Amino acid sequence: MRFDVVIIGGGWAGCSAAEKLVEAGRKVCIVSEGLSLSAVKYDSPYARLAALQKQGAVVLRGDRAVCGKIEDGKVVEVRTRNQDEPLVADEYILATGKFFSRGLLSDKDHVWEPVFGADVDYDPDRTKWYDPDFDAPQPFMKFGVKTDAEGHVLVEGRAIVNLTAVGDIRND
Repeated sequence: MRFDVVIIGGGWAGCSAAEKLVEAGRKVCIVSEGLSLSAVKYDSPYARLAALQKQGAVVLRGDRAVCGKIEDGKVVEVRTRNQDEPLVADEYILATGKFFSRGLLSDKDHVWEPVFGADVDYDPDRTKWYDPDFDAPQPFMKFGVKTDAEGHVLVEGRAIVNLTAVGDIRND
């Protein structure tokens, strides 16, 4: 399937990006595995995605991006759990969030981004991932994919020129 933009993640950031792109006349596909907390703002959990669908966006509800293929510093396709054909676009937006939405995964030794293998900013010392005081700000909440100054996602230290991260972006 061919689009102008494929957005991976149908939460607040993904839908906000999709709204602007659809308004600009772009052919947009949103891969949205489940509900997000942003859905609480609307009358029904899927209202925002449904509105985007009515405006012409293709919404793959209940689907999950499982891998992205990168060649020569560009994403060339994304595969999902439920689609037989790859999703092909000029641009890709990563809006999967962090741990609670499974945009980042971890084991006892490291943290990773599961679709593109993007570089992740985290402390390799696991004892610094959390604060034992439950009410304290938790360090793992600052973990995220690494980007360049323009928001392009980094993979093995190289910017992927057609893959942009959106959401809680920090330039600490």
